[in-house]
Amino acid sequence: MTRTIFFLGKPGSGKETQARLLAEKTGFTVLSTGEKFRELRERRDALGDHIRSEYDAGRLMPDWFADFLFQESVLNLSAGAGIIFEGSGRTVEQVTIIDKVLNWLGREYVFVNLDISDDEAVRRMLSRGRLDSNSEDKVRVRLAQYQEHSVPVLEHLTAQSKLLVIPGERSVEDIHADICTRLGV
Repeated sequence: MTRTIFFLGKPGSGKETQARLLAEKTGFTVLSTGEKFRELRERRDALGDHIRSEYDAGRLMPDWFADFLFQESVLNLSAGAGIIFEGSGRTVEQVTIIDKVLNWLGREYVFVNLDISDDEAVRRMLSRGRLDSNSEDKVRVRLAQYQEHSVPVLEHLTAQSKLLVIPGERSVEDIHADICTRLGV
């Protein structure tokens, strides 16, 4: 079984939920860049203020910041440890760095894309009521960012045979079972 797994998907696709469920089943560690950014967003200093401004406007954090979080995590893993990344690899540039680092380390990896429609993404994000996703306009900005940056990632990963596409508009349990089957867990 692959010991390095990345979850991709539109905002609200269930990445965090499915990463957590898979971690519970496998014992792998989860690194959520979105969660890390939300933690940093709450800081009351210059970094927190800047992240809050960008994040609240619906913009993605810079590639180099996500790359730093990824590299810091994976370079500190033991050879046999498993890790699940939720929210890493959102641009082709990030995936290129991921590929270089993991190939250098000799770690196999796979990306799991939770596929949902834009309308479902909006519905789910609005139902959460989080401060950073409580208006349809902000969700639409995030979806436009996803379209611009992440759709090319899906095409890139498909060409490399590194992408599993999982239909994401089903029950949490059915999605989890499908992921486990496809990953051989």
